[in-house]
Amino acid sequence: MIVYKKKDWFSAIWHFHTGPTARRLVRRLIIVFIYVLVITVVELNYVDLRLKDTPASFWGAMGILLSLLLIFRTNTAYDRFYEGRRTWGVLVNNCRNLAIYFNAVFPADDTENRLFFARTIANFPFALRNHLRDVKTLDDLEETEEMPENQSLEEFDHKPAGVSSQLRIRTETLYRKGYLSNSQHINVNGYLTTLMDVCGICERIKSTPIPFSYQLFIRLFILLYVAVLPFTVIDFYGYLTIPAVVLTSYILVGLEMIGEEIEDPFGLERNDLPLSQLSQLIRVNVHDILQIPLPHVEKQAAKPGFTVVS
Repeated sequence: MIVYKKKDWFSAIWHFHTGPTARRLVRRLIIVFIYVLVITVVELNYVDLRLKDTPASFWGAMGILLSLLLIFRTNTAYDRFYEGRRTWGVLVNNCRNLAIYFNAVFPADDTENRLFFARTIANFPFALRNHLRDVKTLDDLEETEEMPENQSLEEFDHKPAGVSSQLRIRTETLYRKGYLSNSQHINVNGYLTTLMDVCGICERIKSTPIPFSYQLFIRLFILLYVAVLPFTVIDFYGYLTIPAVVLTSYILVGLEMIGEEIEDPFGLERNDLPLSQLSQLIRVNVHDILQIPLPHVEKQAAKPGFTVVS
């Protein structure tokens, strides 16, 4: 995600056009420019292909319909982005509440349980991040003590479920040993269930893209609109048709590409969610609450300007 100054317009415009999405957009605009250049030169100097008999109101209506489709497309993509951020916000709060609860349950000298839960709770967001980004390694996960009743995370294909399973088994063991009362056990179960609920919501967002037919229809509509546009405005603009059509394409294609980029908010694009930063925030908070020192922590602060965090 790009951390930026909201009021710095000119720097924002420059920064946007240095990203990979803008470079892909420029490549497409070059194709549009070549196409419009050829059509304009041919129409003005060789063959009259202008659509003179088509009412201007018809093309205006087509433009309005296309605009409505793009608005719906962008809103749908942003809804997915915002739901992803809201879901990770629930995860942040749930991990903090779980740590606060265990901090109240375990005495200050119970280092063994505090260390286990600090590390395991902090492992869940990193496991979820790797799972959503299709990373199968255990990078960034802290080692926890091997309990006889616990499976190693390496045995799980679904790492978030593995971390949740470790938490659940340890909690049940403590309950059977009398460390937790019935009411405490019920409360902890609610927090542990929320972890996998968050995972399920994120998986739903990731695995349910915008329907292919709908996306194809919008792109085909944009393509046809841009292809026909030079034939309808050349009478009014002449050679100015070239920059006019390129500018129109910039807006239409740019909006569609932005929607495409943010509809999967868990990737590594510049406008995706900063999952690594959120996971590290949870780790720092959980260790702090359970009073377990966390060595070698690199705190990422949101600095003024334009910073890309993952």
